[in-house]
Amino acid sequence: MLRMHGIQRKTAILLAGVCFVVLTGCGVATKPAAQKPTVVTLWSWSPLSSTMTQMVKAIEKRHPNIEIKASIEPHTAYFTALKAGKASGTLPDLIGLSPGAVTQEYRTSLQPLNKVASQFWGSNWKSNFGPAIIQQARLGNPSGDNNYYMLPEESEVINIWYNRTIFDKLHLTPPKTLPEMISDAHALSAAGYIPFYQGAATGLFDTWVYMQLAAQTDRSGLMAADVGQTTWTQPGMVKAAEVWQTLFTQHVFQAGALGDLQYPTGANLFAAGRVGMMSLGSWWLQETKLPGPLPKGIDNMSGFGKFFFPAVISGGKPTPPLGGIDVGWGLTKNAASSPAVEKASETVLKDLISGPGEQMALNTFNDLPAFLSMKPTVSMTPHMKGLFDAYMAELPHAYNHQIGNPVIETALDSNLQALGAAKETPQQAMANVQKVALKQRK
Repeated sequence: MLRMHGIQRKTAILLAGVCFVVLTGCGVATKPAAQKPTVVTLWSWSPLSSTMTQMVKAIEKRHPNIEIKASIEPHTAYFTALKAGKASGTLPDLIGLSPGAVTQEYRTSLQPLNKVASQFWGSNWKSNFGPAIIQQARLGNPSGDNNYYMLPEESEVINIWYNRTIFDKLHLTPPKTLPEMISDAHALSAAGYIPFYQGAATGLFDTWVYMQLAAQTDRSGLMAADVGQTTWTQPGMVKAAEVWQTLFTQHVFQAGALGDLQYPTGANLFAAGRVGMMSLGSWWLQETKLPGPLPKGIDNMSGFGKFFFPAVISGGKPTPPLGGIDVGWGLTKNAASSPAVEKASETVLKDLISGPGEQMALNTFNDLPAFLSMKPTVSMTPHMKGLFDAYMAELPHAYNHQIGNPVIETALDSNLQALGAAKETPQQAMANVQKVALKQRK
């Protein structure tokens, strides 16, 4: 309530009408209404929900005029929601994307980011990312389309992880050959553990295991297939399909694998110490920063180790590093609903990649940085540091681990599942993928 000094009540009443019309003329200042922050909506499967919460807080602290509404779901649930959002025209402003097939599936709903990237990091902006990373960001683009529809936040290397505690208990060592892997799997099963958890109902992880095999049996054919060439029926590609089927028939994978999900089911079982081996990657380091009490051995990764898929051909070598972009961000056309939302979404995108958002993600080891100058700023145990440093050394030499065409990837996934169910031979499965690839080239 305003206090009036030396002014009689009657005078105040007489002036009230004037003040009601023009308050400033009476010397009374009006308090401007608080400006509401601009809301930016964001969906993804990565980073983890707990990590994203911290990332959002860090970005909002830097930009009080922006409010971020983030929705993070497990891998399968997220991509189901994304399909529904595209079909209904209700995609958020920013969406998490992996390169190649996934980005291409949503390309028509995305805005080109070349101009935005130049505004963020200058005309030479591509130099902030490794050559393989920036090349993969456009994987699958139609011929002549030089636009970037996603910009990478984090990178990854894929491999096989194993439970060191279980292996030590059973006097096992990481296998160096396929027969050794089969033997280890049988020993793990006999001891009551899940030998090699494969969430074969999650197509991407089927693709990745197949690619780890084909990178040994026909690396050049695989790399050509990734970019749309019709090399699926070459002998080495068929051989990789044979080995994939062997992992089912020789009971390396768990019973019922075709109905199981990699996330959250498999990851939870692996973290709980019930699984011997699992195909994951550098992002597994994030388990050390999950909220709440962590099981012994995962709090600092001391209970886990990694190896590349063992040699599947007699006298052969293990799979070379495969990797590239883990998660990147696309700016949807829905973000152009207003200039304020568009600008705020661009600001958030930048901070997710090279600002406080990504720094928070790195400090929780969500994965490896894509932006070259970004690094974790937290301390690590020697074992943890050894794992992280090994990944960082492998990343620049990693071969592409994504397929550029979403139709071809879907065909590969479905035929790999048919192989696992013994409904096709390796030759039939690869011939089916080849047919799809040939149609996509027309």
